[in-house]
Amino acid sequence: AAEQSLARHIKAWNEQYPANLVSTAIEMTTPLTSARRHINYHHSKSSNFLLFLVILLLSPKKVFASSSFAPTCAAEQSLAYVNKGGNHKPKPLMRAWMCHGKTHKEMVDKLALAGIVKASINKQALLSVDRRNYVLNEDYAYADSPQPIGYGATISAPHMHAHVLEDLLPPLLRASKNQPTKPLSILDVGCGSGYLTAVFGRMVEPKGNRKAPSLHSSGLNDGKVYGIDVIPQLVEMSRTNILKEDGDLFDSDTVQVLVRDGWKGYPKGSPFQAIHVGAAAATFPKELMKQLAVGGVMVVPVGPDGGTQYLYQVERVGDSGEVVGVSDASKGFQEEDYQVQRVLGVRYVPLVRTD
Repeated sequence: AAEQSLARHIKAWNEQYPANLVSTAIEMTTPLTSARRHINYHHSKSSNFLLFLVILLLSPKKVFASSSFAPTCAAEQSLAYVNKGGNHKPKPLMRAWMCHGKTHKEMVDKLALAGIVKASINKQALLSVDRRNYVLNEDYAYADSPQPIGYGATISAPHMHAHVLEDLLPPLLRASKNQPTKPLSILDVGCGSGYLTAVFGRMVEPKGNRKAPSLHSSGLNDGKVYGIDVIPQLVEMSRTNILKEDGDLFDSDTVQVLVRDGWKGYPKGSPFQAIHVGAAAATFPKELMKQLAVGGVMVVPVGPDGGTQYLYQVERVGDSGEVVGVSDASKGFQEEDYQVQRVLGVRYVPLVRTD
């Protein structure tokens, strides 16, 4: 109801004030879908702006997926959910879009106060990489909203990056505990401007290079992060941005950025303990799933471009099928190797295929 009311007022504002409007893109996640609303308002019309704020504050803060949503591929029907207590509802994303900061530290502190960043490891990793170096407009570097980076791509909102880190930290810690001497391998699909690739790099760079105490004693093994993108200009942007203040990640061979098709992943770095996909796949990307190590987790948005999309957590629990880089390719893809959890409604740009 709040969203419908907001839409009516947007239409009225557009009709009443067609000139000299300031356009602000705001993504709002609803129970049924995640829709990008382009909100136009006139700064001098304080009453209209106040009305917008009231409607926004009255909107639901907990986001759940619709139980009537049709699965986007057979994997969701056949794989067991891992939600505790048999509750198939996604986890709520609390106080998203509200964690703006005037400084980098203030933004990260607000993410922690909101309960979106919980682990000190993730907080320190975020503090170690200044988001200002990875956006086109530094004036909005610490806004809790996605920002365009060109070529039809965006850098996700800080709360989404924080959410991804919280989902992917547990498998990294488990792998480090189970095999203390084995390097970790992380794949960032759709690396865009390079921000999350660098954050992952700070988590698994050589322990001697980790400056924050919580990272130095985090229990995470050293590792390698592969950032891939199908758009060459974005890969070059990632490289340029990382070199600004995080170039030591290249020097230590912790991070590598490459032009690759995200649907095909990066078999040379497989198997991965963690895979992040930063664009929406039309169906579950089986080639990426096969590149997960047993116990590894992939966070991936799935759904059609412009349609209903959800963020999923895919955990590999078996090896009856192929584990790329470990077992024979003839074993193929076996759905019983994976458990899938639907997390929350999202809106992402599509994961592009080279073919």
